[in-house]
Amino acid sequence: MRPALRAVNVACALVALASALAVLGSMLLEPGYRGAHGDSLVAVLAYVAWQGVVAWAFARDLPLVPWLALAKMLAAWVFLATFAVAGPYWMAWTPGRYVYQLFDWGVGAEVGLFAMVWIGRGAGNTLNALYFTAPWWQPLRRRHPLTGRLVTATAIAAVVFCLWTFRELLRVGHVRDVARTIFDQLDCATIRAHAGQTTTDVRQGGARRYTVRIVYDCPRVRVIVGDEDGRVAAWAGVRGECCGGSAAQDPS
Repeated sequence: MRPALRAVNVACALVALASALAVLGSMLLEPGYRGAHGDSLVAVLAYVAWQGVVAWAFARDLPLVPWLALAKMLAAWVFLATFAVAGPYWMAWTPGRYVYQLFDWGVGAEVGLFAMVWIGRGAGNTLNALYFTAPWWQPLRRRHPLTGRLVTATAIAAVVFCLWTFRELLRVGHVRDVARTIFDQLDCATIRAHAGQTTTDVRQGGARRYTVRIVYDCPRVRVIVGDEDGRVAAWAGVRGECCGGSAAQDPS
């Protein structure tokens, strides 16, 4: 079991590392890439170093492994806790952006991205940390049964929450389709005219009415749509071609 989980961690780190190296290469070789994505050379190098340490530690089964597993879980939960607000921006900005793009299968096929975020990052990293930190919490269960069981119950509850959220996100797919359609229909003249503003209006889509809020944080634009049943979804991305760079899009 342990060798298999270590191999999974190494593979995930290497995939993220490949994405970061691709970003680094683009920054150095492709004119305009760094400005369009807002990349920081220091941040990219730090990300490369982090993924390299993770891959090396899990490959060699170093004593650092439990701490890295815990750090990965905490980072995943910070990401999930801010997913609705900052998730789209992070997926566009992070040097691991190409990993997210691998799971972005387009409108109507968001299941891949949702699975990667909520099952892979959320549930996966939680179970990963629970396994590799077992030498820490197992003695706690013997010495302090109530506290020890609370720790493990919290971890299992977090996994269940991720699975439930994954199911709920699939239910709002049609709202996300509306958000992406509106995003794709925004032209540069409209984005420039509303730069720095947030607009809200109500739109009709067939038999449904949608509340639409658009945040023009040029070059980043975010469209938040809510339907009559209370389902809310968003689509965000970089519209650099409207603000002096090139375009990129990412779902939330």
